[in-house]
Amino acid sequence: MEKYRIALTEAEEALVSKIDLRLSHRNHDEAHAAYNANAEPILALLASLSERDGVPPQRIRYWNDIEYNPGRVKASRKGGFERNNCLGEDIYTHPHFIKHLRYILLGADLPEALILDFAKQAGNPEWITLSDAIPLGKHARKLVRQYGLEAHQASEEFFKLCLDMGLSLSVALSIMKSVKQAR
Repeated sequence: MEKYRIALTEAEEALVSKIDLRLSHRNHDEAHAAYNANAEPILALLASLSERDGVPPQRIRYWNDIEYNPGRVKASRKGGFERNNCLGEDIYTHPHFIKHLRYILLGADLPEALILDFAKQAGNPEWITLSDAIPLGKHARKLVRQYGLEAHQASEEFFKLCLDMGLSLSVALSIMKSVKQAR
């Protein structure tokens, strides 16, 4: 959805056009070619975004803050790479970073109609408290079923959407947990 895509300069758009943002490839050779081709434009793009503070703060926290990565492993998403001895620039050129880069650039990977429906149900994010998370979580579960989404994957995307909408971390985590329970 355009609303949640970050604004890019012309030079950054040119760099993005050189990056293979697919999450899977037909075979190992295709994946390896994408890995080799992606390294230079990804690093240049991230340097440009960093220079101008072009990444929204909630997306930086999503990447760097341990509190934004609930679960058994107590590390930020970046820390997860570091725990596996992937350090420095290698983190950002690693094929598993692509899913994080997609969020940084594009926002949550959910259908536009679903996003609009959920945002309408939420209303003004400034008025949402933790007590609102239960009915919003139920609505999110309904949307997951309606759109035939896989609950675990959708829960992470709803978490991202909630952060981008400006909901608090506690509300976003509650909705994420609720969506995981969708059947």
